[in-house]
Amino acid sequence: MKLRIHLFEWPSRHNVHLALPVMLVLSFLLHAACVLIFQATFPRSQGSRERSATVYALLPGSLEAARIAPVLAASDPALFSSTKIFGHDVWKLPETAYVSSFDEETPMLAPLPAPPASQFLPPASGTAPVAATASVSKPAPPREPPVPTAVRFGGALARRGWTPPQNFDFATLAVLPRQGLAPAEFLIAVSPDGLPVHLFPQRSSGNEILDRAALQYLAGGRFAAAPSELEPAWGTATFVWGADIRQDSQQ
Repeated sequence: MKLRIHLFEWPSRHNVHLALPVMLVLSFLLHAACVLIFQATFPRSQGSRERSATVYALLPGSLEAARIAPVLAASDPALFSSTKIFGHDVWKLPETAYVSSFDEETPMLAPLPAPPASQFLPPASGTAPVAATASVSKPAPPREPPVPTAVRFGGALARRGWTPPQNFDFATLAVLPRQGLAPAEFLIAVSPDGLPVHLFPQRSSGNEILDRAALQYLAGGRFAAAPSELEPAWGTATFVWGADIRQDSQQ
């Protein structure tokens, strides 16, 4: 007879049908105990109620006034005052007069300095004083000669001779102060025979008519010839405005 050996041996059936109800009852008891514990609070103390101020009016000579008179006398704040005022007439304090320090002392002022000695001689005896007035006229300062407009050349034209155009006069449409004009600067290209061939404005004077007049002034002049040079010489021309700027009478 052959015995079959099973790979798995199943245990016998346990009494599981009683464990589940027991665990449910135990969980209910635990939850109820937790609810009771966490809901337990200390009894609230009942504080004193707020009371409003009460005023009692006692008739003089009444029985109630005679009973409360010793209490009122013992509660008199004048008994504990540092001023030691006896009696109940506290409002009748002794009068005090305060005198400020600047009223008590009179400052001593320094005496005035002696007047300076008179610079005029006293009048002769027996003659009435005569007021002498002398008018001293200051000499007028010498007038400075008017400063004409100057042209300063730079670069390769700094040491080159310049012949300005004849009978050239700067004119503007409005009278402009010399201090309000900025120096005008131009870039110039000069041929070897001394003729300006290119003129480029670099910085304006602030007046367009003056800038055009400066271009005409440079174009009408001549530089010294330089036959040894094969290319045009480049340089700058700066106009420093002077007193010869006037308003054009023909405009």
